[in-house]
Amino acid sequence: MTAATPRLRAAVWLAAVGIVAAIALGRPEPAAVAAPFALLALLGLERRRPARVEAELRLDRARAEEGDHVEGLLQLRSPEASDRLEATLLLPPGLVLTDPLDESFPLSTGGEREQQLTIACERWGAYTAGLLLLRRYDRLRLVAHDQELDVGPPLRVYPSREALRSLVQPAQTQASVGDQVSRRTGQGIELAELRPFSPGDDLRRINWRASARSGGELVVNELHPERNATMILLLDAFADLGGPRNPLDRALRAAVALAGRYLARRDRVGLLVLGAGLRWLRPGSGTLQLHRIVDTLLEIRAVPPRREPRPLHVPSRLVPPQALVLALSPLLDDAVSAALANLRSRGYDLALLEIPPLRYLAATPDTLAPRLIALERDLLRARLRARGIAVVEWHDQTPLEPALRTLEESRRNLRVVRAS
Repeated sequence: MTAATPRLRAAVWLAAVGIVAAIALGRPEPAAVAAPFALLALLGLERRRPARVEAELRLDRARAEEGDHVEGLLQLRSPEASDRLEATLLLPPGLVLTDPLDESFPLSTGGEREQQLTIACERWGAYTAGLLLLRRYDRLRLVAHDQELDVGPPLRVYPSREALRSLVQPAQTQASVGDQVSRRTGQGIELAELRPFSPGDDLRRINWRASARSGGELVVNELHPERNATMILLLDAFADLGGPRNPLDRALRAAVALAGRYLARRDRVGLLVLGAGLRWLRPGSGTLQLHRIVDTLLEIRAVPPRREPRPLHVPSRLVPPQALVLALSPLLDDAVSAALANLRSRGYDLALLEIPPLRYLAATPDTLAPRLIALERDLLRARLRARGIAVVEWHDQTPLEPALRTLEESRRNLRVVRAS
């Protein structure tokens, strides 16, 4: 885009005033005075558009974490000389340029200019190229030529992960070997019980101390085998409450921490996202699966509640049998609550970590609305618990690990109640 500078606009205005005055007065003197300004205006208006400037932004890495600083190199090249070139780099929200670029500088024909820069990663997200705004002037500073360029490779900023030691344990394990102690008996290292010796038992499993106390009858150890578990992290994307911070932000951070911890103990972890459709990742294990989960989470954006055109239905093929579905949701949308109840009615092991959304809602504490909302949510939790779903509120002041311990205790209490 080409724009006239204040110098050119002033020349055009003075030339026009001189010509009008010469015509009105019928004298050549005003026209003679305006002639240099008219010539200057013609020179500016006849300036052709210069060749486009080529720009490239290189980053030292494509992946970073929140709080990291990424080093970059901005390169500018032009086939034509420019006495003055102004550059402004605009980055997406969440990325901040620590040091501003040079306000203006010359660029020779075929020359190249490089400038080092540092980008601070303030928030997680999958970022695309930044926008570089260029403005170059002609030698007389009469015309400015503006140019917009998309520069920079993609940059993925991962959320910071909270270290976890306690996790929600599944009710059942899988057949493959892992670090989770199975409730069944078999080959393992965890003692389950003692029983009398039977023909065919391995002699290495005889408990000689217990056999000596039993009056000469041989007693063998019954062990719990170590198996892995299948975890499905269910994320609720109906959490668009305005502002940069919302329940989805906390849910995503918790999902990243949980996925990393479960995968570290050789469990299989899958991902299921509800909102604006259905997105999922099949359960997998290893570091590659963690990268898949995090990359998928970075692409998630909040969806306004109550915009789903039809009830959500999770196909059975997405949730393996004997898997623990750990949901992270503020329970803002009725479709999510119905989907959770439907999963439980089909026999799936389900636990819910609720992110209370009341602090995100624009409700005055002195009004009656917060109390009514709190009563409504208590009723919703009671309905879910009545279906056998353990529900625990994860407040802002509470770290993730104590909330997980409370959720595990709630699951044990539910099993005791159901067994009685």
